[in-house]
Amino acid sequence: MTWRTVLVFWLLGGVGAASADQIELRADHWCPFNCDAGADAPGFMVEIATEALALSGHSVNYKTLSWARSLEQVRTGRIDGIIGTDEDEAPDLIRGPGIAKYREALAFRLGEAPSEISADTIAGKRLGSIKGYEYADLIRDYIKTHSKTDGLIQELSGQNALEQNLQKLLAGRIDFVAEEASVLNFTLAAMGIADRLEVFLDDEETDLFVAFAPSSSNSETYARQLAHGYSVLVQSGRVAAIRARYGLGN
Repeated sequence: MTWRTVLVFWLLGGVGAASADQIELRADHWCPFNCDAGADAPGFMVEIATEALALSGHSVNYKTLSWARSLEQVRTGRIDGIIGTDEDEAPDLIRGPGIAKYREALAFRLGEAPSEISADTIAGKRLGSIKGYEYADLIRDYIKTHSKTDGLIQELSGQNALEQNLQKLLAGRIDFVAEEASVLNFTLAAMGIADRLEVFLDDEETDLFVAFAPSSSNSETYARQLAHGYSVLVQSGRVAAIRARYGLGN
């Protein structure tokens, strides 16, 4: 085997490669991580996963689906994987490499935000959240504590849940919204309402993954091939180029 043959074999994911498959990935609309299926800019995690898995001969069929249904379908094996989960949210799934970061943000109406964010300063405020999402500790505890308090935790689902929550916030029907920072800023800019809200950022970041069905015999191979392909794309500068398309740095 020549060195050139070895290189091609490595680039194509020759370490334990499975046959070429169409890999079904789902997630709710969470731009810029994953956006509209079939769009010129379907989301940077979608693009990275598609190109990384293509190095092993696979194609990706990405579609949007509510987050709660995406989690249910990957756990039952009806789809191959989901885009944008973290270790705490879905420890049972087979994760590929961390290819993005989650940083939580809270949005308040301008002039109505507390001077600092804590359990005490958000106490009694109506939260707009999304069904099935796993939030950082402060918001997770707030939801758990007040889930049975009438009107305090207002959950939405569906493809436009964040936009609906932000509209409710501006209309005074809720008091604050929790969302990932990049997604929140992207949506505020798209809706043209960034100047009407104040945003607080959490200090902590966690890794986000494309994760695969725990019941599928192919999932370990897909995760390994995704990690391999991602490494190739990072080294080539392709990951940085994809992120730049969405206005994101390295």
